[in-house]
Parts: sequence; C-alpha cells; structure tokens
Amino acid sequence: MRFSVVSFLGLLVCVGCDSQAPSTADSTKKLEAAAEVVTERPLDDPTATAAVEALTEKLRRDGDGAIIEIDFRGLEIADTDLQPLKKLPRLRSLLLADSNVTDEMMTTVGQIATLENLDLRECGISDKGVASLTSLAKLKALKLSGKNGKCSVSDDGMEPIGQLTNLKVLGLDFLWISEDGLAKIKGLKNLQELYMAKTTIGNEAIAVMSSFPSLKKLRIAQTQIDGDGTAAFVNLKQLEELDMSECAQLTDEAMQPLAELAKMKKLNLWRVNVTDAGIKPIGNLVALESLNLDNTRLSDEGMQFLSKLNQLTFLHLGSTQITDAGLVHLEGLSSLKDLKVTRTAVTQEGVDKLKEKLPNTEIQLKYIAGQ
Repeated sequence: MRFSVVSFLGLLVCVGCDSQAPSTADSTKKLEAAAEVVTERPLDDPTATAAVEALTEKLRRDGDGAIIEIDFRGLEIADTDLQPLKKLPRLRSLLLADSNVTDEMMTTVGQIATLENLDLRECGISDKGVASLTSLAKLKALKLSGKNGKCSVSDDGMEPIGQLTNLKVLGLDFLWISEDGLAKIKGLKNLQELYMAKTTIGNEAIAVMSSFPSLKKLRIAQTQIDGDGTAAFVNLKQLEELDMSECAQLTDEAMQPLAELAKMKKLNLWRVNVTDAGIKPIGNLVALESLNLDNTRLSDEGMQFLSKLNQLTFLHLGSTQITDAGLVHLEGLSSLKDLKVTRTAVTQEGVDKLKEKLPNTEIQLKYIAGQ
C-alpha cells in the first residue's frame, strides 16, 4: 500500500496532538487554585494583638492563632482600646455587652469591616450610635437591649439597621420600638431570629414580620399583642421557636392560628391567660420539642391535647390546675426528658405512677426557686 506524502504528514500531526486540549475554563481554574495556594491569609498585627491581650484574656482564635472573637463584656474601655481592632483582619465577633461604650466609640466599631457578630446589649447606645454601623456589610448578628435603661435606640434607629442586609439575628428587647420602626427593616430578607420582648409593638407588627420569609425564631414576650395580631402568624410558616410569655392580652381565641405553624419546635406561653380551649390548637404542633405552660389555666381536661406531642423533650406544667388524673395523657410521651409539675395538685404517688411509664423522664414535683 502506498501513502502520499501529504497523508503521511497528516498522520504525524494527528499522532502528535492531544485528543482533548484543555479548555480555557480549565486553565483558569488551575491558575486560580495555584493562586490560592500561594496567597497567604493576612495575620494579626503584633502590636494590636498585644494591646488586646492586655485588656482581656477572653479571646477566641482560629487554627493560625489569629483572633476571631474578643470579649469586652462588662469592661471599662476607651476608644483607644478599640482602635487596634482594625488591625485584626480575621476578627469576626465583638462582644461589648454591659460595657461603657458610647455613640462616639461606634464610629471606630463601624470601621471593623470584618465583623459578623456584634453584641451591644445594655450599652449606652442611641440612634446616633447605630447610624455609625451601616458600613458593616458582613454583619450577621446585632444584639441590642434596653433592660438596664442605658440603651435608647428607637424607631429612628431602625433605618440604619435596615441597611445591614446580611443580618440574620437582630435583638431589640426592652427598647422603645414599635411597628413603625419595624417597617423600616422590612428589607432584611435574610433575617432568621428577631427578639422584641417588652417593646412597644402592637398587632400590626406581626403583619410586618411576614416580610421576613426566613424567620425561624421570634420573641414578643411582654408585649400588647392579642388575637388580632396572632391571626397574621399564618404567614410565618418557617417559625420554629416562639416566645409569647407574659403577653397579658392573649386569650384562647388568639391561640387558634398557632395550629398552622407546623414547624414549631419550641413554644413559651408562661403566664399567658389561656384555658384548656386555648391549649387545644397546640395539640396540632406535633414537631414540638419544648413547651412551657407554666402559670396558665390548664386543667386535667386539657391534658388530652398534649398526648400527641410525642417529640416533646421538655414540658413545664407548673402552677396549673392539673392533678394526678391528668398525668395519664403523658404516658405515651417517650421522648420526654424533663417534666415539671411544681405547685400543682399532683402528688408523689402520681409522679411515681407516671415514672413507671416514663422511666427516663426527670419529673420535678417540688418547687425550687429559679427552676
């Protein structure tokens, strides 16, 4: 067989070529991977590290020894103590709760661009102070609280907080914040936890909360929410934890919308004026793991509504109207680890009988302050 010169050269070319030449995308990925290996993550400035260590030993570090969390809670600090923090390139969490920080010092805090968690509970911060935090684009958790009267953040302060669009956790307990302020943070679509105990919110606030599609944890204890407000709970389908303790306006009718919250795992109704009729809708929340009915008007008749809550691990029935007769409805709750029946008509005999059915459950009959 004879081959032409052209054919022979063509064969040589084909044999010498790769069957699959690397694509531009593949080459780019390899270069990027190589760059990642070569590039070193920035380390802490030694002078800044020494300055922080002189103030507190409460530090968390990563695998390289770089500071990622600083705990200044309860300390007397100055703005000059905060300045070195800007030279800690991996700092993610700053705990300043119950310290003496001021609005002016928030200017420095607002320049720590790496922050993801900031705890300012019980600090003397006002709307002016939170306005200095808008550049913290990576911030995921911001905790404020006015329980000790020092923090005075109000509805006006919600506007700058609304610019922190990566927030997942927001604590506003004990502050003068209403639904008007809440409306200013409707853009926080990533919000998963919202704490507003003893704020001035009313029923309209619950409807505003439907703007937070990922909301999982909500605390509205000691507020004026009533049945008109809880009706909007049907729009909060992702809720897993709800604290409505000491909400004086809540009645049995206000409990009905809770039956729609199928993902609910933790519910706190301490000191809520509900009777057996109000407990009935709660029986539909079969995913519940923790239920606090302490100081409600639950009686033996309402205990039947708890019998299907077989995921419960914690149940507080203290200061209710139940007796030994009602305990029979708990016999099938094999997941129950902690049961409190303090300050009720339940007797030791009733406890012992239930123990036979639930040997792994710790049952507290005697009241102990703080438990």
